[in-house]
Amino acid sequence: MTAYTVQMEQLPGLLAAWSTQCQVHVPVSLDNGFYDFGPWRPGTEIAFEYDVAYNPLKRFFMPPREDMVVFDLETYSAKPVFAAPNILLFGVHPYDVKAVTQLDQLMESGSVDQNYFSRRDATVIFALTPMAVSETAFWASVGADKVDQGYDLYWTKIGPGTFHVEIGSGKGEELLLAAGPLSPATAGSREAARKAQVRARNLGLRRKLNYDWHETPHVMGRSWNASLWHRKAEKCLGCGSCNTVCPTCYCFDIREEVDEKLKTGHRFREWDGCMLNGFALVAGNHNFRPQASERYRHRYMRKGKYIFDKIGELGCVGCGRCVRACTSKIADPCEIFNTLWEESRHEI
Repeated sequence: MTAYTVQMEQLPGLLAAWSTQCQVHVPVSLDNGFYDFGPWRPGTEIAFEYDVAYNPLKRFFMPPREDMVVFDLETYSAKPVFAAPNILLFGVHPYDVKAVTQLDQLMESGSVDQNYFSRRDATVIFALTPMAVSETAFWASVGADKVDQGYDLYWTKIGPGTFHVEIGSGKGEELLLAAGPLSPATAGSREAARKAQVRARNLGLRRKLNYDWHETPHVMGRSWNASLWHRKAEKCLGCGSCNTVCPTCYCFDIREEVDEKLKTGHRFREWDGCMLNGFALVAGNHNFRPQASERYRHRYMRKGKYIFDKIGELGCVGCGRCVRACTSKIADPCEIFNTLWEESRHEI
């Protein structure tokens, strides 16, 4: 694979060049001790050693609320809305890249989500080997510590001021060379990058599943009647925080609004979540998952089995965001999967 060596002092020039073509977002430290992706400006301090971005990156491809159609009730006309700003995400960890590629597959299946892909196609992703791991993460044990697609460049910090950068796409290489030629990677820099990636994986395995993650769909298939669903759901507040921060949750609701004079209007979609009581509410006031335990079970079946049955991947990349966001401390996929696996081992 083609790769280059980039020095830290070359980065400001590159970021300045990229910012003339795209909205550049980088990991930054927030005042409350968390990290998130924010707009890059000259002087912005990039948090290379961030553990996890507080908010998932899906918001760049599927905003919490976006217009899909605008219409005119006087002329009976309508037109679609496709907003797609050019965006560059610098410093994305592999598990978040994996979440994006999973959304790509799901949004492409069946009726292709044109709104999603209009934004996705306008986005460039520069991955970064993690140098720190969130205490709630377990991504290395679900195969999300490394990706071989979904990025345009893959950056690995191999020294205090040196990066090894692998090329993932022609667009990525074009942007990397935007400020002038760079030194090709050497055998030494490739080896240093390999060691850094191994170190990241080992850090990520400090918290892990107690079994091969490929067994998860089978574990979930045997756990439909597990008492765990009731024990955990008793404490659920139904706030939907776990859905909101999950990088692979993509459910949405579609609504329409018209102005007060009933002349124009718009159709929009906004995030929805299976842990919300109204998610499964249908006409006639019927709710096909009225109990909190049913909603709770559905969420983990979705993460551990349904998505796997559809595309061969777990619906959880082990980022641990939901663990931190849940005020009741019941949303921990690693704990849930391990508990169900342990219980299923003793079944006759």
